[in-house]
Amino acid sequence: MDWRGMGALVRRVPKKQTNPFVQSETNKECEHVNKVLILTKNILAEQQLQKQLQLLDYEVFCSRESFINQKMASILPFFPIILLSETISNLEIGKFLAYKTRTTNLVVRLVMNEPDEEEVRSWQELGITWGLFKSLSFDGLREELVKLQNEFYDELLENSSEECPAIDKIENRTMETSAGRIYFSKKEEQLFKMLLESKDTLISRSDICEVLWPEGETDSNRSQLSCITTKIKNKFKAAGYQGDTIITKWGRGYGLHPDFYYYLSTDQAGDNYPEFIRDHRKLDRVLI
Repeated sequence: MDWRGMGALVRRVPKKQTNPFVQSETNKECEHVNKVLILTKNILAEQQLQKQLQLLDYEVFCSRESFINQKMASILPFFPIILLSETISNLEIGKFLAYKTRTTNLVVRLVMNEPDEEEVRSWQELGITWGLFKSLSFDGLREELVKLQNEFYDELLENSSEECPAIDKIENRTMETSAGRIYFSKKEEQLFKMLLESKDTLISRSDICEVLWPEGETDSNRSQLSCITTKIKNKFKAAGYQGDTIITKWGRGYGLHPDFYYYLSTDQAGDNYPEFIRDHRKLDRVLI
């Protein structure tokens, strides 16, 4: 990726060619979505950045211990965003990343100047794929952090969905979730599998009826489809899921809410996304 463009404030380092349940633990984590951990050798060197982040409503914790003390790894789950200061060497970062097992932290390398190709390659070898210029203006920092998080969470969702397809969790009309088992009738299972296979694409009522009933779409079957949909929604609601599950667009069909599909694929509530990203994803994936 070219870091040299005049407008290139934040850039993704290319990878090597070789991927709400109310009382759930994941919901507890969503309380921390605006928390940022800055790892540095010199806390004074981070004062300006810390102040800017606080003005942007991030809760910032600056530490010079976490990257050298393996015992401090226990605090990492509380910080979805980890910024690695330019005061820390790549060797030290490599040691830190070796004991950081959590994959849902957005780890960003802070830089003062544009890195050369050799520096970018060293980042790749460490597993760092995100970089941020520390010399950004306040406006630039605001916009580029939003962009960076949006890209990271979208990739996290895509990779998680590919690694563990939600449809594979249904067996013998039963689906395991973090809240417990969901039991489906035959028609409920057929419909739910169709929606899972379509992911974020809406399926027309006519196409669904053609699959569920030999006679296809009739007044009676349209009514039954509505009842089946309601029953599925109620089953997940009874299990504790409080968000939207099956969505209906008048004249366009049925589909799964993106946050719900994310939960089914990863067992992590969609509320783990920062609010501005959840709003963006609703526009991109629900209003298809």
